[in-house]
Amino acid sequence: MQMKEKLSPFQASILIYLIQSGVTLFFLPRLVAEAFGTNGWIGLIIISIIVNMNLFLIWLVFKISKGKSMLEIISIFPKWITLPIFLFIAGVWLLLGVFVMVKFCMILRVLFFGNVSLIYLLSMAYILTYMLLKMDLYQIAKSTVVLFYFTIWTVFLLAFHLPEFSFIRLTPFIFKGETDMLKGGVNIFTALLGYELSILFIHMIERKQLKSLIAGNTITSIIYLGVTFVSYGFFSFEQLIREMYPVVTLLGYISFPVLERVENFTFSVFGLKVLMTTVMYLWGTKELLQYQFKKIKSTILLIGILIISFFVSFIPKVIKDVEQWLTYITYACTAIAFLLPIFLLITVLFTKKLNRMSANE
Repeated sequence: MQMKEKLSPFQASILIYLIQSGVTLFFLPRLVAEAFGTNGWIGLIIISIIVNMNLFLIWLVFKISKGKSMLEIISIFPKWITLPIFLFIAGVWLLLGVFVMVKFCMILRVLFFGNVSLIYLLSMAYILTYMLLKMDLYQIAKSTVVLFYFTIWTVFLLAFHLPEFSFIRLTPFIFKGETDMLKGGVNIFTALLGYELSILFIHMIERKQLKSLIAGNTITSIIYLGVTFVSYGFFSFEQLIREMYPVVTLLGYISFPVLERVENFTFSVFGLKVLMTTVMYLWGTKELLQYQFKKIKSTILLIGILIISFFVSFIPKVIKDVEQWLTYITYACTAIAFLLPIFLLITVLFTKKLNRMSANE
């Protein structure tokens, strides 16, 4: 789908940040402690560098192909070859987008709104999702800038914990304790997923494509690093391991004269970020399916995707089931994030070689 207007570098960076920033933030410090042990926040820097390397690979595909979109690159293959690949990727992206929202709604219901039906929360989420997906990517990106300014202030709430912060709790030891760096590291890497969708819209960024993508990941990484670092200095290491949602506990220590339950309000506002994650994964799903089924009208395809998403939302019954689903889905999404750019890069190089051979003949 061709766009009349392209994304500015700032819009692209904010879009990447809002796709990446998900519900994992609220229990990320515990995941980091379980994976890397003491001073595990250092491990987040390593994970962020790996993401930047993957973003460089996506940019390299764009650069070598001379600005072609992923769908243009893949067009050399017949539809019957790309069909199973795109159906698999679309299925993974759809499930990830759906279950991220389902998990957020379940946590929201358990922690704050026990009397509210899950159907009501999800229905509201899908109505908002439909309203955003009716627009093109440029309009969605403009919406993300508004959401960015509406939610970024929550980061500064960390300043309220500085009086209770103690460097002694950090300990002088690095990566000590019962660690699981390989599996835990992969789980933490999945907290930064979402950037891989840039492979579909990097050609829509008007300039400084690589810097824009890396800037978006850097914003997310700095926020994750700040939250985790403060958590390590606020809780003891043993407390951090035991806390189910350390960030919710952190927010519970904040109080304002005009707002009694800060964590309640902040968690609800954070739902806007989760909404954008769901919107963009379903947008990616729609783009892939639209390429394969061009005869189906875009509106009908979108409604079909949302209907399937709505019914899939109720497959898991409890949070534990959702987490199990997300574990396998995020592993598949991680594989896609690395393998898809490699596949496209090989395709571009192969196409260039064929074109040179044809020219020589």
